[in-house]
Amino acid sequence: MGHIFISYSHKDKEYVHKFAKALQEMDFDVWIDDRIDYGTRWPLVIEDAIDTCESFILVASRNSHESKWVQHEFARAQRLEKKILPLLLDGEAWLSFESIQYFDVRDGNLPNQKFYDALKAVEKWLFAYLREQVTGIWPIYRNEQYGFSVHYPNGKIAEERDNYFQVDLPGIQGTDLSERFLSIHCKNDGDFSNRNIHDSSWPRKSYVDVLGLTFLRESEEEGGMSRIHSVTSFSTQRQSRVVNLTFHLVTVAADAFYLGPGVIVEIDKKAATNLLLGVASSFTWFD
Repeated sequence: MGHIFISYSHKDKEYVHKFAKALQEMDFDVWIDDRIDYGTRWPLVIEDAIDTCESFILVASRNSHESKWVQHEFARAQRLEKKILPLLLDGEAWLSFESIQYFDVRDGNLPNQKFYDALKAVEKWLFAYLREQVTGIWPIYRNEQYGFSVHYPNGKIAEERDNYFQVDLPGIQGTDLSERFLSIHCKNDGDFSNRNIHDSSWPRKSYVDVLGLTFLRESEEEGGMSRIHSVTSFSTQRQSRVVNLTFHLVTVAADAFYLGPGVIVEIDKKAATNLLLGVASSFTWFD
């Protein structure tokens, strides 16, 4: 699934870092603002992280109640109708979330299993919904040699071999998108079952249960001032066979000097993420 956004006051960072570590050890993909690089346009990064998250965790405390940034983040998550799971760290429940089921951690302990089950339920609902949406309208790719099938978005098939398939997807007019495509790569000698997801060159990694199938999710971004290549990969394995589903987005900065006059709108990364999640949700081994 998409990542989990944690909204908190930096005065509560000791508890939040302990909580985030526990989530990561359970293979949840966690986003907290200590990931922001020095010099980044901070508010824009925060907005993007909230817009593309699947779940929003509010660590409510006296400190976060007084934080204007936490209040802005919470308001944005509500407006976007994100799944919000508040943790009450100290004080009393705020008027703005007391009608939502919240989890009491005022004893300083981590949440109980019911909280983590609620996060898993968000994953399960999302994948079931996406599978229903895509299987009825997207074409199907069936690989007899490796024994799987998967639905893929409508586009132009750029390459097809026994172990590789690529479909180029149409651009989105008026955005900063210059290229996007889906690649499917297969191999017989792969094994990611023993990989340590916390020791890798990929900056973001997690294991995801997609309707009973385990996928290794990896993502990264690279590029310079005017060009950014974003890659998100889902890999699954059966015996020695590994299938890798990778979604590539290449964007150009909206303020790049060569774009000329006019307004360029950034690509909707939430929609882009759901595109790949829809592909993963439709994946089936058939032998």
